[in-house]
Amino acid sequence: MSRFKRPRRYFFGGLALVAPIGATLWVLWWLFRRLDGILGPYLDPVLGRSAPGLGILTLVLALIAVGWLAERTLGRRLTAIWEWTVAHVPVARPVYRGSRRLVEAMVGQDAKAFKEAVLLEYPRRGVWSVAFVTGSSPDDLKDEVGEDGLTVFLPTAPNPMSGFLLVVPREDVRPLAVSTEDAMTFVLSMGSVSLEGAGRSLGGGERNRA
Repeated sequence: MSRFKRPRRYFFGGLALVAPIGATLWVLWWLFRRLDGILGPYLDPVLGRSAPGLGILTLVLALIAVGWLAERTLGRRLTAIWEWTVAHVPVARPVYRGSRRLVEAMVGQDAKAFKEAVLLEYPRRGVWSVAFVTGSSPDDLKDEVGEDGLTVFLPTAPNPMSGFLLVVPREDVRPLAVSTEDAMTFVLSMGSVSLEGAGRSLGGGERNRA
């Protein structure tokens, strides 16, 4: 091996190890600062000094207290009054209902925002994209997509925070024999990370269509 190839191999080997660790630490630090910044600036003047992490701790305890109160009779009454009030405010009503449904779908006790990973022919026939089933199609669209339709989220790579919401017949998707986490990793890596089971699923779908 050339004396120049060995350092190059070591460099890319080190980069492959350090880059994911650095990216993970950066995301965690960004989340820490954002969450700590919600209540931290109001607590620091009370203490007379900066206390990193106190904002997050206070926020967690406050959410636990709100959740505990919401399960009590008084809390349920206050929640009902609040929802009744919001329901009569034209601008606030869709925002509140939409955000509540989103939060319940993402972090609710019975929530599972991405039910399964699938393959979908998009943007044209013969081109397959990795997508995620989010639920059943709305009743109003059953005439167009059939009784067994699905709502599917198709994320963009490498930024999965944007994408497309598609309503498709169930027979148009091909289940992937991988977890949603592995499928999302495949999307984030822009296909550079192996997606086990994808070829097997696609092959089975092609045989079914033949």
